[in-house]
Amino acid sequence: MANLGEKAEIVNASELALKIGADTYILLTNLQIHVGRTEARDVTTDGGPVYSYGAGDNWFTATLLMTDPEVKVFNTKTQIDANGAMPSTDWLVVGTNVSGATVTWAATGVLRDYDITKAPEGKVSVDIFVRITGDTVTTS
Repeated sequence: MANLGEKAEIVNASELALKIGADTYILLTNLQIHVGRTEARDVTTDGGPVYSYGAGDNWFTATLLMTDPEVKVFNTKTQIDANGAMPSTDWLVVGTNVSGATVTWAATGVLRDYDITKAPEGKVSVDIFVRITGDTVTTS
């Protein structure tokens, strides 16, 4: 199962940003992380259940505040290749607390979909769903 690590600082962060690529940081809000496994329940001959577990069923959702250059980067993340596969991306959520210390939550996954919303005044927000394809999630 994905290991969120010993640190809980991501929960206490006062500011969150998503890092993709070498230096693309995007302000992030409404972060939801799901860490789980598929479960199969089989009944034995004596009637008792036996549970078995599969690969990770992990994902995260978030709302991002973006400008046009970041939206163009996201468009490339949803294009399938000739085999129908989505491009795998390293996703880093960087949390900064009120003292300025940072903690990074990292996972590998695909941007399954996103929705763009333009408010009447000001910001463009993008709601994303990222399927975590690796079986390891780290916090450092």
